[in-house]
Amino acid sequence: MPIRLNPFNPNSPVNPGMFVGRLSEVERVEQGLLQTRAGKPGHFMITGERGIGKSSLLLYLKSVAEGGINIDGKTLKFLFVDVDIDDTSTQRGLVERIQLALNRQLGSSEPARKFLGEAWEFLQRVRIMDSGIEAAAKGRADEVMLDEFAHSIAQVALRTCEGTDTSLFGAKYDGILILIDEADNCSRELRLGSFLKLLVERLQRHGCNRLIIGLAGLPELRKKLYASHPSSLRIFEEIQLGRLSEVEIDSVIRICLDEANQTNEQKTEITQSARKSLFTFSEGYPHFVQQFGYSAFASDTDGLIDDRDVAKGAAGERGALDLIGDRYYRNDFYNKIQSDSLRTVLRIMAGNLDGWVTRQRIGDEFEGKTSVLNNALKALRDRHIILSKEGARGVYRLQHKGFAHWINLNKGREKLGIQVND
Repeated sequence: MPIRLNPFNPNSPVNPGMFVGRLSEVERVEQGLLQTRAGKPGHFMITGERGIGKSSLLLYLKSVAEGGINIDGKTLKFLFVDVDIDDTSTQRGLVERIQLALNRQLGSSEPARKFLGEAWEFLQRVRIMDSGIEAAAKGRADEVMLDEFAHSIAQVALRTCEGTDTSLFGAKYDGILILIDEADNCSRELRLGSFLKLLVERLQRHGCNRLIIGLAGLPELRKKLYASHPSSLRIFEEIQLGRLSEVEIDSVIRICLDEANQTNEQKTEITQSARKSLFTFSEGYPHFVQQFGYSAFASDTDGLIDDRDVAKGAAGERGALDLIGDRYYRNDFYNKIQSDSLRTVLRIMAGNLDGWVTRQRIGDEFEGKTSVLNNALKALRDRHIILSKEGARGVYRLQHKGFAHWINLNKGREKLGIQVND
């Protein structure tokens, strides 16, 4: 059988040309960019679970901001600054990443580099201060740095977006979009909410109205911003990404197979039942449908993807369930919890997939003390591994059906004596 291009791509964001759904979410972000071009920045934060499609939406947004995709026939031209953070990021580190990203895009000529060097000169003073600063003065130093950063980036924005002389940078931009990805990774010490709130306020004082800030991260991002500064939430319009509908998942499958059939010598079709199975397995998560689709396509040998191909691709060795489990579930199951009693509760609950299960039913199968079960349920709930049913005491479920499938698959392997944990 000739080598075939597998059109599903579970390891990268979806190409903007293959982006599906999210019409409401896309319109809200596009409106934020248009508002910014008019001098009324529409800061936003995109939140959603892992695998829900945040990275793909951000890639689409980048294409819109840089003019690759029109909005109602209008083409935008934003400076796009993309940075991410982790739990070691500091305020100075974040400022320096933004500075470096802007320099890469704007520093193509000697006059431009000179202008930018003068604009960011304060960072050298900050480095010198940091080398001998006392802990008690750290907060004051951060405030000074923030003041200087706001002034400097305002000068860059005014020169690139609102000035009439375009000779320095060779172009005039509609605005600057600073996108901070994986913002939920921020540490308490970063004080991200406070930092961004004060930055926005200082930019306004400097007359800088062409800069828009976008955040992206897991749902707990909201809590972290609030903990840093409750008023920081007012800055951003939150755009929560939900699961794709069956019609949208069907469009994803169709677009992928159309691409394969334009490239591969052998054409590939899919049965309606297999389409349904891919939707069921994926649960509406874009990354999941890419992984299950990839594995089903790889399992197909006759040019017709059917239920057997989907099942083999899902449950086979190093199949979709294994790969998704490694990326999304293994850490929750083996590293976030160190107690066998917690894993026992998860195995019991997985028998009902992601359906609601009462504490009494779990207790019927749990071989241990009542106090141990109660502690296990509380720990799992506190770590957001299981959910409590609102308005009903003692009723729980797993967050994802895929998590249950993965637990059940590994439970079967454990019975056969196959090592599945790290």
